[in-house]
Amino acid sequence: MGSKLTAICSELPRTVFRVVVGSVFVYHGTLKVLNGIDGFTKYIGALGIPYPLVASYLVVGVEILCGLALILGIFARWATLPLITTMIVAVVKVTGKNGFNVFDKGYEYNLVLIACLVLILSQGPGRWSIRN
Repeated sequence: MGSKLTAICSELPRTVFRVVVGSVFVYHGTLKVLNGIDGFTKYIGALGIPYPLVASYLVVGVEILCGLALILGIFARWATLPLITTMIVAVVKVTGKNGFNVFDKGYEYNLVLIACLVLILSQGPGRWSIRN
């Protein structure tokens, strides 16, 4: 019994971590859809991102689909790569110029999400996943 409890205790934090990080991305992608993709498209167009309509659907798709992949543990390592790329673009195009502090609309939050994704990329989704 002790070894089963140890196995559960060692896998639970990684699973909770992966599900929470995935949920954050699904939430933000869903908000972009519910608040109107047109507004997001205009916003990223004003940032100078080429093909803003394509880019906005790509970002929303990445956030929702890769977020769901993290939640379920389906190809979770692969799912981190487009999410990391999205966060790097967010830092370069949006938050980087504002400095570190999230309260000044800085890149602090993006950096935390990148660190979380790098951890999932390096450690994998854990035993409690649909497919490693």
